Amino acid sequence: MNGRLEKIAIMMLRSACIALLMCSMVAGCQTVKPANPTLVDLQAWATPEPLDRLSPPHEQRRAKTAMVRWVEEYLKHEYRVIDQRFVLTAPGFTESASIGAKAHQYVTQTLGGTLHTDGWLDDDRYALFLWKVGESSPRYIAFVVMADGALPGTNERRLVGYFELVPSVKR
Repeated sequence: MNGRLEKIAIMMLRSACIALLMCSMVAGCQTVKPANPTLVDLQAWATPEPLDRLSPPHEQRRAKTAMVRWVEEYLKHEYRVIDQRFVLTAPGFTESASIGAKAHQYVTQTLGGTLHTDGWLDDDRYALFLWKVGESSPRYIAFVVMADGALPGTNERRLVGYFELVPSVKR
């Protein structure tokens, strides 16, 4: 009986490998979406690990959804988020302006971006910078940090979001 189960398991494994191989050969098929290199580099510059840490997709979903919703509403739905990366700051973090300055320095000096929207002091919940990078087919990069305190149950950590946006169809 064990030999039969072993054969079935091997056949299932082979089938899974073949399906994965076939999927990878089809144009546009991705098993895991690669990280946006611009957002990865910006995050590494402004909120480097290990003190600040990348927040996996399953963590703090409500807070992340609320931040994305706020960004799009704050920008009057003229832009929509197409990519995102989230970080939880070090415990007890209080230096939002410092990481905002680092993000601004990276986008303006490394990426050649220009500040498009300065929403740093406009809201009690979040602080935002939105940059325009490029002219002929511009990209929009945003940096957002919680301004109203730490997330519950996180040992005084704040959520930081890095976003790529595109103009919405309404524009």
